[in-house]
Amino acid sequence: MTEYAFQLAFAQITCSGCGVTRIRGVECADCGRRPKPWEIDTSSVARRQAAAQAQTLLLQTVTPPPVRPVGATEFLHAEVFARLDGWTDAFFRAVAAAAKGEGPQGLEAVLAEFIELRDLVHAADVRRPFGVLVNALRELVDELQSMVSAYLAALLASTPLQAERQATLAQQHLDRAAELIGQTGAIAFSVGQLSKERDPAQMQSLLLARALQVYQASDLLALEAAGRDKLQVVTSSRGALGSGLLFATTHVLAQHLFDPVCFCEVLNRCYTVLRSNPAVLERLAATPVFKEDLERAVLELFDGSMEAAHTVDNAVHTRQAGRALLGVAASLVEGPGRIIAAVLLLACGRKSASYANLRHEMGTKLVNTVQEESALQGLLDGLDSDLRTGRAHALAHYEQDAVVIERKSKTRRVAWGDVIDGVFQGFESVLACQLALLQVLGELGDNSFRLKDLWRTLGITDEQMTAAILLTMQYQDIVITANGIRWHIEARGGSDTPLPIVVIMLQPYLPESVNELVFTAHRGNATHVLSGPVAPWRELSKSPADSDVQQITFLRAHLNWIYDGVPWLSTAYVRWWTAVQASHTLNAVPSVAVARLRSLRELARAAEDDTLVWALTGVIRRVRLGADGDAGAELSQLGAWCNPPAAAPEWWQNHISRFL
Repeated sequence: MTEYAFQLAFAQITCSGCGVTRIRGVECADCGRRPKPWEIDTSSVARRQAAAQAQTLLLQTVTPPPVRPVGATEFLHAEVFARLDGWTDAFFRAVAAAAKGEGPQGLEAVLAEFIELRDLVHAADVRRPFGVLVNALRELVDELQSMVSAYLAALLASTPLQAERQATLAQQHLDRAAELIGQTGAIAFSVGQLSKERDPAQMQSLLLARALQVYQASDLLALEAAGRDKLQVVTSSRGALGSGLLFATTHVLAQHLFDPVCFCEVLNRCYTVLRSNPAVLERLAATPVFKEDLERAVLELFDGSMEAAHTVDNAVHTRQAGRALLGVAASLVEGPGRIIAAVLLLACGRKSASYANLRHEMGTKLVNTVQEESALQGLLDGLDSDLRTGRAHALAHYEQDAVVIERKSKTRRVAWGDVIDGVFQGFESVLACQLALLQVLGELGDNSFRLKDLWRTLGITDEQMTAAILLTMQYQDIVITANGIRWHIEARGGSDTPLPIVVIMLQPYLPESVNELVFTAHRGNATHVLSGPVAPWRELSKSPADSDVQQITFLRAHLNWIYDGVPWLSTAYVRWWTAVQASHTLNAVPSVAVARLRSLRELARAAEDDTLVWALTGVIRRVRLGADGDAGAELSQLGAWCNPPAAAPEWWQNHISRFL
């Protein structure tokens, strides 16, 4: 950040008490002699008077500006940045003038401009979808006010040391304000993109790119790990493999268009409710129609939202935009709201009927029951049955600034700002509960509904998903050739992420029909080719999270992959990893050790390493028979393999080990 400098002059005088030189008009620091009445430093007095008047002006309560139209908040950041563009220089010119004793006029003028800007920001609408942006702008203007106060305190200082301390504090506030300007600009840019994008594939690309920035992740594997770490903070569980990426992208959406605090609270509470009754979730996972309902509900909400966005974009009358918004509100209730409400009521014990019967009840009834249940209150806020009913039964009247809903008991009038806020809150609640539901299902071993399934439900093709992932890693000129069970991906450029890691990140999003993948990457003047079978990776997604089985399955998935003509995991490395695992297993009870060693032996057979199979067979015999099992040669060989190979894959050490 630029450092601004101005000079403060302090006249000096010889102290009549002790004879040292001191600041004119200030008590002597050495002898304590008070200054004489005639000791007046006119320049300092003028400077302090200007600063005092400016301080008084800064603390004044100004009449808030008139309420702006609902849509005006969208452009608030542009107005703030435009005003600040020249204000900072003007402020420091005014401070420099006041420091010279030129009077308060310049300071008062520039502060009046800032106060108008500050009050404009604090009076802005903080409802969704621009609440996060407005709060960021509020933090920015508050930091600028702290900076202004510190510089005024420097002008008021009676000694150079006091002025220096205040100037240092002011510089810290200025540096922080510069950081906030960058952060607020990024938020404003992302909010603008996310609120205007209509293509689902582009939307996912935007979310992935922004999530990588927010989580400061180098690639999607790092984003998965960071997302699971954050998920642990929110729900006290890291979830199943894949949960981190789903959480990170949804959380980023919440951090820009929703209330991120409320989103995390709903996620935490919903997860707690669902996890408390695993039997219900296991029965749901075994009910085929449940997944179909959830997919249909997500699709219904997506289609309704796209239709509404198209209508609002092209509306020529408030009535048309209003009808579209109420259509989204209805989709929230009758789509995912109805499904999630049924799950919550079953999980908390309020309903005991089977899901097959419960799914036929009206969405409004189920949602209202959830909202009335004390244990579930707050989980489905934003889902408004009145708006749904009013839209469905033509009981809504659309006015310029509100919608009027006729009800039997009384008529309800809802301002458009509240309708918009409610619709976005409904999305917030539904996404948080849906995320909690998928997390619990994954932890219970059901991975049938994953991130790629959500994307496919929204009409994003496998090729589009793959391209979106590669774009986040700076690949260009992406060409995907699908030839039956074989996919060939060719791309140029890319980040520093090792090619094996790139392929690992692509694996979960490939079509089920693909059995073989070939990836050709043109990087600089070199071309690298990586190829291998896909089926072992699908076994990985079915293995228990954070288990020994998952680790062995993970290693097995890397076998038979060829990188530039040679295996990407060398025989020496596979032997080292297996030998280390086997040596640790010897300390377990015999039954556990034998089971683990047999799993390792199956891995050795998959690697077609007869020597490794021989060594593990001998160790198994020794564990089973004790001293009678003659396995000295085998144990000696395993011990030799426990020394790390000279050429262990660096990408494995740096990425995969921490990922597991």
